[in-house]
Amino acid sequence: MRAPVKAPSTWGSTARRLAYHRGAISQLPLASRLIAAPARIYQHYLSGGKPFTSSTFKLQEQSQPINMGSKIKNLDGLKEHLTHDKLDELRNFWFEHIPEMADRIIAPQELQKRWFFSDKEFDNVCVTRFSPILEAIRDAGVTSAQELLSVAQPRNSLDWLSLIILLDQIPRNSYRGEKSSICFTYFDPIAQQVSLEAIKQGIPDKAPEIRWVFSHRNWFYMPLMHSEDISAHVKAVAAFDKMNQDILSLMEGTGGADEYERKAREVVQADPEAANAIVYA
Repeated sequence: MRAPVKAPSTWGSTARRLAYHRGAISQLPLASRLIAAPARIYQHYLSGGKPFTSSTFKLQEQSQPINMGSKIKNLDGLKEHLTHDKLDELRNFWFEHIPEMADRIIAPQELQKRWFFSDKEFDNVCVTRFSPILEAIRDAGVTSAQELLSVAQPRNSLDWLSLIILLDQIPRNSYRGEKSSICFTYFDPIAQQVSLEAIKQGIPDKAPEIRWVFSHRNWFYMPLMHSEDISAHVKAVAAFDKMNQDILSLMEGTGGADEYERKAREVVQADPEAANAIVYA
């Protein structure tokens, strides 16, 4: 049984999965890049930031549900657990150690360790404060992103960020040892659906508080890297490449279309070496 792991430990497992699919990869134009993708992507895997004011980016209506075979639903019971207040609380907790906006745009390596190394105290907080939401999701019989989103009703892009973290990261802190399979068999598939829906709506690359705060944006792509489906990895590589192009675009010029782009440009131009370390990792 695989143990739930954080990003650094996932590099090896992802590489092994890609090696397993090497025959399929060889048929793709991105073959050589995909084989190297896990190390490159996870090396520039950033940490997050405390909630910013959400933009006026308009969320779309959800697409049709992808039914994963659920028969028994108790979605009304889930509503008292999966609230907007809880999404705010989760986001505040997850990013509380990065108070400076500049550090959230290009996160220093030291600030990334909170998520990438096993910490019993950190796990205990996740279990105490947020695993009840995970258990409520299971008890409700949720099996698709559509069902989850119908309850969560995300108000803005930051709520979507919280949902991604809730589904993709909190289980890895909450279910250890013999319970670890829950992460992979239950929560990962839902997280991947939510990630794909967010990408479809353009949230990671259109909402400025996500697009230009790269330590927010990268979390949207992580569920795809946790997938066993090679096509999800292809989408993740393309998404990270798009993010890298945005970073490069900040190297020159002045100003920006909004406060987030302007601040991101200032940060990148103040420390181009740190920005290049992400792009060319």
